[in-house]
Amino acid sequence: MRLLIFGKTFDRHDSLNSFIKSKLAVIDETADVDEAVDLTHHYEYEAVVMRVFDTYRIEFDLIRRLRKSGFRAPIVAVANTLAESARLHILEAGVDDLIVGAPSYEETFLRIQNHIRRNRGFQDSSLSVGNIEVNMNAKKVFVGAREVAVTKKEYQIIELLALRKGCVLSKEAILDHLYGGLDEPNAKIIDVFICKIRKKLLAADGQDVLVTNWGRGYMMADQRPQNMVQTVTAPGIQARIKTTASLAVA
Repeated sequence: MRLLIFGKTFDRHDSLNSFIKSKLAVIDETADVDEAVDLTHHYEYEAVVMRVFDTYRIEFDLIRRLRKSGFRAPIVAVANTLAESARLHILEAGVDDLIVGAPSYEETFLRIQNHIRRNRGFQDSSLSVGNIEVNMNAKKVFVGAREVAVTKKEYQIIELLALRKGCVLSKEAILDHLYGGLDEPNAKIIDVFICKIRKKLLAADGQDVLVTNWGRGYMMADQRPQNMVQTVTAPGIQARIKTTASLAVA
């Protein structure tokens, strides 16, 4: 998942950003309102996390501008201390959650993650696609009760596609969520990742929920669309049976 974190750290002991990164999230950071708004226009964030100070006018302005621009992802505000009047103004501006006090980083992250999951239409703690479950809390993938061993990058791809179930994501968009625009390899690496993920899921008796939309990208779906290309093996040859040209098994 990719998050935008707004605001300066509360103090030198504030390591929330590092903790979120340790949870396999890619983050962008800024303390400038205009830059934050521009970033939400260029990237599709799963959520915005903002630190709120007693002088909360800047944060209030950002919340209002994001909501007026049509930003629909969760906005979670975090504050060490905040007067009641300030809390009410922040909530009225349109945040989805306001965390005041000193909860653990784990609790803060879980609350952010819960908002992200529900915003994508998932009510349970796991994301289900076919018979495959993605446990966002444990960062693990299961087929039934059987855990599927995946790498960190493979998990990030599975989680991203599961959160966007039914939506096609381009290879460039997947790369962006994996690397955040830093030291990105060639986009063809996504084809390799998808191939490895499919093999692991199928080996664990998982349903083939990964679908390729030729020329556009990949998606995960509970049921494979009817108009797809399916790869089959005949004696001595491998042939593609084409029902339509648009969708295919990766």
